[in-house]
Amino acid sequence: MNDQTPKRRGLGCVLSLFVGMFFLGLFALLGGSLLGLGSGPGDRGHITETIEEGDAPLARKIAIIPINGVLTGGPRGQGSTAEALKMMRRALKDEAVVGVLLEVDTPGGSVTDADLLHRQLTALRKAGKPTLLLMGDLCASGGYYMAVAAEEIWAMPTTVTGSIGVIIQTLNLHKLLEAHGVEDRSIMSGRFKGLLSPTRPEQPEGRALLQGVVDALYERFLDLIVQGRGLTHDELRPLADGRVFTAQEALKAKLIDKIGYPQEALTRLKEILREDKLGVVRYQREGGLMDLLRARSQAPEGQALLESLFATPRAMYLFAPQPQLRL
Repeated sequence: MNDQTPKRRGLGCVLSLFVGMFFLGLFALLGGSLLGLGSGPGDRGHITETIEEGDAPLARKIAIIPINGVLTGGPRGQGSTAEALKMMRRALKDEAVVGVLLEVDTPGGSVTDADLLHRQLTALRKAGKPTLLLMGDLCASGGYYMAVAAEEIWAMPTTVTGSIGVIIQTLNLHKLLEAHGVEDRSIMSGRFKGLLSPTRPEQPEGRALLQGVVDALYERFLDLIVQGRGLTHDELRPLADGRVFTAQEALKAKLIDKIGYPQEALTRLKEILREDKLGVVRYQREGGLMDLLRARSQAPEGQALLESLFATPRAMYLFAPQPQLRL
């Protein structure tokens, strides 16, 4: 009896973890709908414009667009990507907007979200609206992927940037489950259908397939940096192993153009536009009740663990170390 107690207790911990995380995931996915607070595009709120310099009406102006947090949610979701794209589209359509200053603080995120933002920044430049991107505390991985589409990239003296690369994050618990007599008996249509399942042994062939995906996305990342920064692939590859840089190191490596503060970046954008007397407006999104609930319930480390265990593994341009799993 006594020999079996630790094993049963361990199995109980495992089962409790899975059950608890399942219901947390269910609440995260469905909570908004169950509360009747909405979860569709209409719940994102609308963009407001606040004048920071000049007097209304402004005939010619610079739009400041803040982009904060992990780049997720796609173009129609509720994440930071949808919000940023909406602001950039507004600046693109507004004929009075002649330039855009982006204030970015992000660890990166979805490869597709980063690519969408890069594309929208490129559209602003092609429309004759110069863009200057100013990094905050952190502008890494997908944030840098987006940044290389800007006319100039600036960093604050305390900025951390870089983390150039791709990651597919996942955990594997099959040995832990096996030790407690738990077996995954999933029925699949093909031998690779269960790739990266946390409850099945890793397949070397499957890992090689996914490594090919990561490598292809990594090469795309490098190609865009080469185009945007004027570096060669030989110059870039030693810098693109996932390491992060201080602002001073990034400047020396030609990953950014200058180190400075927001007002200096704004002055530089006016110089690029060759105009001193320009109005300046700041875009922001009006939040709703759902935003308040999300902010109050946000637990970054627990959320990252939840995503690692239960979300579909996906390629990310992301600087975000996985939390350790402790039982």
